[in-house]
Amino acid sequence: MTTTESESGIESFFEKIDSCATAPEPTSYACSDVPVTYALELPIPIAVRGSSINYSFSSENGDVAFGIYLRPAANSTNASTEDVEEEEVVPLERVDSNVEPVTGSFLVTEAPCVAVLVWDNNHSWLRSKVLSYSVTVKPPSEEILRKKYLTQLNTSLSNASIDKRQAESRLAKVMASKSEAEATVAKLKQELSNVIAGLGQIEKEETYLRDRMAFRGKQIEGLESRLEAAKAAQKNGSGHLGGGLYEA
Repeated sequence: MTTTESESGIESFFEKIDSCATAPEPTSYACSDVPVTYALELPIPIAVRGSSINYSFSSENGDVAFGIYLRPAANSTNASTEDVEEEEVVPLERVDSNVEPVTGSFLVTEAPCVAVLVWDNNHSWLRSKVLSYSVTVKPPSEEILRKKYLTQLNTSLSNASIDKRQAESRLAKVMASKSEAEATVAKLKQELSNVIAGLGQIEKEETYLRDRMAFRGKQIEGLESRLEAAKAAQKNGSGHLGGGLYEA
């Protein structure tokens, strides 16, 4: 990990921690007289755990089916859209929204996520419905956020302290292994230096012995030639000794 990566990781870490201390403003979604032939979905991003979603809606020209499900935020999972598991909060079923407004609320326990409100008219698509809705997302109170922030700080501090102690323990073992490895390398370097020095002596002796063999080879060749000549001269009663002729 480079220094830049380390600093970036620290900044990202504290940005995530400190984001728990500030509550966003309530968010409202409202629309009137929306035609629904097949289905209508309203995705609502939820940034803070503990937020509550309050909804109210009514329909004209008949009832609709209504349901709510949660899915992870796009940046909170590496899975593809097909692999994302959705959590059903309110099962999709028909409600008498044409008789009286349908109201309700639920608490989001995991964030970030996307809450998707669904109004479905597939059971009666030949008869389009007219929908009016109002949805409000309320973040947790400041007191709840402060408690969660303190809990998050204590938990993160505990986890960081445990991980640091584990790293220190591992570092001690790594440094011991490093010292042992360095001692082994120093020993091997000395042994290699001795072997190289010995190899130099061996090569010198090799050169000397090859020169000696060549010298002796020439001596032997000359002596054998002269010995044959001396034997031949003795047999014939005359000889050629040391390059000169003599009579027996």
